[in-house]
Amino acid sequence: MRSTSFSLGLFAAIAVLTGCGFVANEDIDGPYRLVAVDVMDQMNVCYGLGDGNCIERIPRTVFAVGWDNSYIVAARHPENDKSKVEYFYIDRAVDGLHVDPPTAVKGPFDSYSFEQERQRLALPALRRELASLK
Repeated sequence: MRSTSFSLGLFAAIAVLTGCGFVANEDIDGPYRLVAVDVMDQMNVCYGLGDGNCIERIPRTVFAVGWDNSYIVAARHPENDKSKVEYFYIDRAVDGLHVDPPTAVKGPFDSYSFEQERQRLALPALRRELASLK
């Protein structure tokens, strides 16, 4: 009986651990990823470390991204408040594994300020929207 209880406990622990993981973990470009750990409302842009882990660059709730060789751009609803939209961009030329995120990440911008930055820097368009988070 004791062996059966131990086996059931071990099975339950394995089942819980196997269920752990990201609800979303998708490539954007290069080391950049869209990641949500527990729920889609946590969607953020992060810099992948190559071992399955990543460092957050643009916090939740990201609902649209775009990219080119120079920049990653994103739109988000801060704290998943869909009545508000903030915009960010990442300057890929200064970003890297050991770079403090504020060095490379610019924002938040409102739509007017972001459009000015987009024109000034020729930022890429937001081309991928996550409909469930829009």
